[in-house]
This record gives sequence, structure tokens and C-alpha cells, in this order.
Amino acid sequence: MASSDVVVIGGGVVGAACARALAHRALKVTVFDDGGHQGIATEVAGGMLAPLAEMKRDDPLLSLSVRARDLYTNLVPALEEATGIEIGLWTEGILQLAFSDDDANRLKSAIAWQRQLGFNSDWLDVEELTERCPGINPEAVGAMHAPQDGVLRPTLLRQALLQDAKQHGATIHEGTKIEGVRIERNHVTGVHTNGEIVPAETVLLAAGCWTKLISGLPRPVAVEPIRGQMAVMAWPQDEPPAIVYAGAGYVMHRDGEAMAGSTMEHVGFDPNPTPNGLETIRNAMLRVYPALQGVTIKRHVAGLRPVSADGRPLIGPDPAVQGLWYATGHGRNGVLLAGLTGEILAQEVTHEATEDSSVNGPNCMDPGRFWRF
Repeated sequence: MASSDVVVIGGGVVGAACARALAHRALKVTVFDDGGHQGIATEVAGGMLAPLAEMKRDDPLLSLSVRARDLYTNLVPALEEATGIEIGLWTEGILQLAFSDDDANRLKSAIAWQRQLGFNSDWLDVEELTERCPGINPEAVGAMHAPQDGVLRPTLLRQALLQDAKQHGATIHEGTKIEGVRIERNHVTGVHTNGEIVPAETVLLAAGCWTKLISGLPRPVAVEPIRGQMAVMAWPQDEPPAIVYAGAGYVMHRDGEAMAGSTMEHVGFDPNPTPNGLETIRNAMLRVYPALQGVTIKRHVAGLRPVSADGRPLIGPDPAVQGLWYATGHGRNGVLLAGLTGEILAQEVTHEATEDSSVNGPNCMDPGRFWRF
């Protein structure tokens, strides 16, 4: 098999975004996507772009995540024009419900600090909330509205990223398993697959929670699988499209269906949805839309999120092995951060001097933070 400038291991949305960004910089890119695992996160992800709806003030990824969300404003149209694939970007805002005075005060405080930081969010009182979402739980006393947060279709985003990468010279190997990374004298020399060696001076690990299972790595990767379950049913009749959170649970409109989730479960590599998970999701969705009581569940699925030891991604070079790079550990924010992750990795690999190339520090996303003492 021919050599490459960069081998990307993993063809989920993060690996696809990295491959595209590298290919756009005229590098010879080869992507190996096993695709044989159950529970691949991209396949069942909700696709929310929700930095303001989900994140806290002290989250070190907050500003970066807002930039990642805003990047899709230009990236999605560019991908759609280049590939003809409609990615379904929806940017009409996300709601976070309050059910008590304490909830309301907490959310209003969030609105205050978000505005202080220059982000756009506002408060909807009961009348404004019910005008926007007539079927919302009448027990809600208001909601925080993040008007620029939104959603897209993760599987279509992945498809468009890979197709655009291919149009810029990348080679995509679907269903091909990488057996291991080849390292000699602290330098990457290639990867093992199907009994042969693919030469490469740069290897990017973007295989989600399965990254830790790749052989030949210099140390264990600090990323574990966390199962998230989601249920799909018919959207409430005559209800306008919306994305609504109630605590950690959410209900989201997509193509006439309601997608409700999600769970965070430490169960190893078990990708199977469970009755207990479904019950958790039912309780969350009924807290948002009581009209969903008794609605038939069309699909109940689960995915395995790659979550790092401190909840932040690993994006950047290995601290000791030249040519070995990481793009994994994105947790719940894989889709949100995918596009920007691709740009960050491509800028660093090609030594571009841009504002994004300085985001990796020992306290942010540098993979070496787990191995330097």
C-alpha cells in the first residue's frame, strides 16, 4: 500500500473533519475507518451545537466551543456546495427550562455571566415560552434561550467531510481495521493493517473510545467509553420545532420526529440500550412535553462517547513520539468540536501560525497533560 503524509485512524465525525482540513492543505491523507464497532458515537449522536445551553462559566472550553459552533455557519454551506449533501444545520436556538424559583435564578445568573462575556442569551417568561412552545410542560416557570445554539445531522456532516476530503485527494478505506501503530526510536513510521505496513511519518488517532485499543502506542490513552442512550418517537402534533432541555435531559425535533435523551453510563464497551435507560429518557421527555405520554417509541439506540479522565478532549501531539497525534476524548461535544478540531490539528501539523494554534496548553487539551508530572 502506498505511503501517505498523514494516516488518520478513525472515520467518525472528528476523524473526517481532520482528514478534510489536512487534505485542504495539500497533504496526502489516508483514512482508515474500521466501521465494525457497535455503538459508534457519530451514528447515534443528537448533533446539538449547544455551548451556551450546556456549559458552565468556569469550563475552560467555553469560548472555544462557541467558536466551534460559529464555525459551522460557514463550514456547512461550503460543504453543501462542494458535495451536494444537505447537512441540516438549524440555528434557531435552544431552551433550558426552569421549574422553580431556584431554577429560574440559576438560569438568569447564567444569562448574566454569558452576556458579560459577550455571548448572546436571554430569558423567556411563561407567556413568551408558551407562545414559542405551546405544548411545553405548564409547570415550567420560564426558560433560558440561547438563540444561536442549534443542531445539525452528524451522519450527513461526516459523509460530507469525507467526500470533500476525497475530492481534495484523500484516500478513504472503509471497513479496514488498523492493527497497530509502528514506532521506531520515538518516531512514527507507519501503521499495520491486513498484514502489511502502510508507511507514514504522521499518524492521527481519532478512533473515539476505541483509540485506547490500538496496539503499539507508547502509553495507555486516557479515554474511556461512556454509554449514552436515546429514544425516537413522533413529534407532538401541531407543536413547532424546538430543542428543549430540562436539566440533563432534552427533547429535539428532527424530520417530524422527537429525539429524546440522554444517559451517561460507565459500562465499558457495552453498546446495548437498556430498559432502565429508556425509563430515564421517558421521565426526562415527559418533563418537557407531557403530550409524549403514551407515544410509541420508534427506535431506542445507544452510542459510546469517548470521555477523557478530566472531561476535555485530547487534541495535539504526543509528548514523546514524533509524528503521533491525538484527536479523541470529545465526550458529549464531538459534533460541536469536530470542525474546529480539524482546523486546529491541520494548523499544528502544518505549523501554521494562527490564533487557533495556541489553544493547546497543559491546562486545556494538550494530550501530554496526563503524562507530565
